Amino acid sequence: MFELFAVGLEMQKRMIDAQMQGVEAARGMVEAAQRNVKANMAAHEAGQAGMKAMKSWMSLWGVRG
Repeated sequence: MFELFAVGLEMQKRMIDAQMQGVEAARGMVEAAQRNVKANMAAHEAGQAGMKAMKSWMSLWGVRG
């Protein structure tokens, strides 16, 4: 009977370990998504700065845009 109990505990431990691996994978995916959002925001800001610089340059040379 104790052997059956030990087998049941081992199965529960393995299930918990598998679930924890799933949690770690999900956490990694969330962190990657957050990094993508930050990178996209930085790229957008750089694009906006480039447009502003180009408009300033065009204005300096009298080009209407």
